[in-house]
Amino acid sequence: MVIIDAAKQIMMALRSRKNLTDDEKEILGDLHTQLTTAIAISEKEVDEINKIEERLNVIQGKIMCWERYWPMIWDSGLDEATEYLNAADEARQVTKKLEILCLTEDRKKEMLQRARNLLQISMGRLQEEFKHMLTKNRQPFEPKHVPAVSIAVNAISKISLGNKLVRHSMLRKIINRNAEEFTINLVQYDVIPELRRIANVMSISGYANECSLAYISIQRSALDECLRILEREKLRTEDVLKLDQVSLKSKIKRRIQTMKMFMRVYLASDKRLSEQIFGELGTVNLVSFTVPLVLQLLTYFGEVISTGPENPGKLFHLLDMYEVLAGLLPYLDSLYSDKVISQVIVDGDMVLRGLADSVRKTLDEFEDSIMTYTMTEPFAAEGIHPLTKNVMNYIIALTGYHETLDFLLSDHCGEHPMPAPSCMSSGVEEENSSGGTCDFSPIARHFLSNDSILKWLSNGSSMSPSTKEDHISGGTCKQSPLALHFRAFSCILENKLYNKAKLFKDASLEHIFLMNNIHYMAQKIKYSELQFILGAEWIQEHDWEFQQHVRNYTRVTWSPVLSLLKDEGNTNSYAVSKAHVEEKLRSFYLAFEEVCGAQTACSIPDDQLREDLRNSTSLRVIHKYQKFVERHTDHVSDKHIKFRADYLQNRLSQLFEGSPLKIMA
Repeated sequence: MVIIDAAKQIMMALRSRKNLTDDEKEILGDLHTQLTTAIAISEKEVDEINKIEERLNVIQGKIMCWERYWPMIWDSGLDEATEYLNAADEARQVTKKLEILCLTEDRKKEMLQRARNLLQISMGRLQEEFKHMLTKNRQPFEPKHVPAVSIAVNAISKISLGNKLVRHSMLRKIINRNAEEFTINLVQYDVIPELRRIANVMSISGYANECSLAYISIQRSALDECLRILEREKLRTEDVLKLDQVSLKSKIKRRIQTMKMFMRVYLASDKRLSEQIFGELGTVNLVSFTVPLVLQLLTYFGEVISTGPENPGKLFHLLDMYEVLAGLLPYLDSLYSDKVISQVIVDGDMVLRGLADSVRKTLDEFEDSIMTYTMTEPFAAEGIHPLTKNVMNYIIALTGYHETLDFLLSDHCGEHPMPAPSCMSSGVEEENSSGGTCDFSPIARHFLSNDSILKWLSNGSSMSPSTKEDHISGGTCKQSPLALHFRAFSCILENKLYNKAKLFKDASLEHIFLMNNIHYMAQKIKYSELQFILGAEWIQEHDWEFQQHVRNYTRVTWSPVLSLLKDEGNTNSYAVSKAHVEEKLRSFYLAFEEVCGAQTACSIPDDQLREDLRNSTSLRVIHKYQKFVERHTDHVSDKHIKFRADYLQNRLSQLFEGSPLKIMA
């Protein structure tokens, strides 16, 4: 405008002159033509600016009206949403147009600032709308309620089909192959086009990064919620101790399968959703959406390692996490080929290493907890000691992870043959033997480093003659790393039980205690997968040990009672006085009642063991008693026969039932 005014003044000055040269006249004509053109352009530009300003006012009205009350636009209807999207896009177009114009006037600068502010406000609002729509229309992803996960878990009998060990540059890991891939809609399908429209407008407006961050934040929140659900369903120590083996094994297997499929389905579904929303834009690297979720999962796995000390109750959760992550990393590698994911997988391998180390440390902690357990507390002689129950139930539960545990322990234990020495106490009768020596593997030496166990074993180990012969002759058997650990656990447990048994003042109670607990251990192993891990030899040794306690119980408990019916070397019944026979019977009756009273107060929990011991005791006692009465029938009248055979049978049939009277040690 300043130039035009100057040109007008020049023309007026030239026209005021009366005598103009031809050149001046030509200049004046050209100037007039240019001035007329400039005035026309200026007027057109002013008109355009006015129109832009009017357009900007309309845009401002459409955008700012939603800022007053802040209702969610897409909740108000698609027409309103479309109008707002168009207004936001117009704000982008106006901003771009004003940036192209020569901004020399304050009015234009002010309009450009207004346009930029409106664009920023609309983009912020669209970001919130985007997050709101993702959150509001999220489909529930609780594993048990997601058909894809349920179908996958039920359809695949074992997720890790063809599980095999492979060597990695840094770490061997278990990979899962041929697992079927499933995806679901993480949000309601009909909102995906709207999410795509928002992403498109934000992307062409230069706000693609803000839209991506909105998507990532909501998806991370959704994943957090799913992980919390999985955390609530994790295997707890009370499950291990209470559930029977079949139920426990099924629970462990199904949980691991569910977690594997959950994470696969979730990541694959999230990849599909990001492709549906951002795939056509071309301005966003789709892998950037997955990396935060994967890092979030790795953080979740890492927190399992860092939360507190390695207490035994944590072991099952660690093993769950290890198996799931070991299967997840190769799956991610196949799902994405981007270098960024490759680096994340390297980080995942480090987390996997940490989980493996925690598993090994927790196993060591479990062994230490058995070794340091104090068994000086009062305890009823007849029962199964809580330590026995807990240790056996714990290691039986671990058989559900035996492949993973063998893999994790193999690098640390070595896979060398080792002697399988019996860990039975010298408290059981045995034949003294001498002979060969054994070279123990590192794990055996670690286990035998406990002074009390070394001293205990140095006193001699009890085993059947045939088994002992094999060991003395240097026989060895190959044991898996897990079997070596389990043998160490059972060995320490038995040591504790024998030390506890020594606290009983009554020798018969000592043998009942050991009988109950050793029989419990043997039965637990016979009827669980432990039989395949510890082997038939272990079961045979403990069956023999248990039978020794049965014989020793009979010897120390009933032999003194039955000795009262002996004729002290004189087999001639006529040489024995009537008074002597009557005295023997009175002594026998007193001793019999005393033992029955004490033994009835005891309890043998196992029905079959209790019945077998009653029957064998009845046969022996009644047979001896009847023989004595028959030999001395001439010296004993009916009035002196206080107990008949059926009375003895009835009293003996009540043995080991348990009563309010508890014999404590």
